[in-house]
Amino acid sequence: MKLTIKDLTRTYKNKLALNNLSTELTPGVYGLIGPNGAGKTTLMRMLAHVLRPSRGSILVNGENIQSMNERYRALIGYLPQDCGFYGYFTAHRFLHYMAALKGIPKREAGPIIDRLLDKVNLAEHRRHKIKTFSGGMKRRLGIAQALLNDPQLLILDEPTAGLDPKERVRFRNLLSAISGERIVILSTHIISDIEYIAKEVLLLKQGELVRQDTPAAILTELSDKVWTMTIPPELLPQLEQQHIVGNLHRTGSELEVRVIADERPAPHAVLQPPRLEDIYLYYFGEPASEEEL
Repeated sequence: MKLTIKDLTRTYKNKLALNNLSTELTPGVYGLIGPNGAGKTTLMRMLAHVLRPSRGSILVNGENIQSMNERYRALIGYLPQDCGFYGYFTAHRFLHYMAALKGIPKREAGPIIDRLLDKVNLAEHRRHKIKTFSGGMKRRLGIAQALLNDPQLLILDEPTAGLDPKERVRFRNLLSAISGERIVILSTHIISDIEYIAKEVLLLKQGELVRQDTPAAILTELSDKVWTMTIPPELLPQLEQQHIVGNLHRTGSELEVRVIADERPAPHAVLQPPRLEDIYLYYFGEPASEEEL
């Protein structure tokens, strides 16, 4: 399968949410990262065929998805950022309901649902009402519904929001295992969710695709620009004016800081191997959230 995005643009009134984005994707996991307002959700909603572009096109194996209609919907699984549920449904009933909407025969749906509930660690809660679920459990149920039709294109908008670290690892392993024959597009603010499983990373800023490459290739940009050093707290404002400052760690009366700088920022600064969170800082000029770090 080949997904081609050509000159994709979307405007809301006078706001340009996505600007002339073009790329080509083949089977594997793609990490979509960028600050709030970068256009990630807009792009994913257009890929999920719930939002039409103002200009440009999306093609599957050369065919425009606008002409494919139901055939395209049969190929995709979608987990939106805000996934609504009927609270009085049980997990089991909800997945049967979604399977019916996706045209999966009832006799086939049962074994699929049992397998997915086990995969997302909800098997023992299958008969519990969704209104009793935690936010993380609802997120896992949303992931299960996205996988019901064994999609060739899996679109996941912030899928690990609300999951604890153990569940996030389980989810990353699941994505890695199923990505061989399908395209998986994963939007996240949690950099560690894509650092080890992404075939390529797409960096979005102000509606534009500013970089697309493998994590290893992107990291080479900062191979001699990431440093750690210890400073008195009163020097931090001056350092932040001169360089990009990431992690801070207090050690006694001093601060250990991680700095992105073209040259050694101080004689005692020590060069460090870059991480994807450093790339986030480098491109977007703001630190990753605490959960990302």
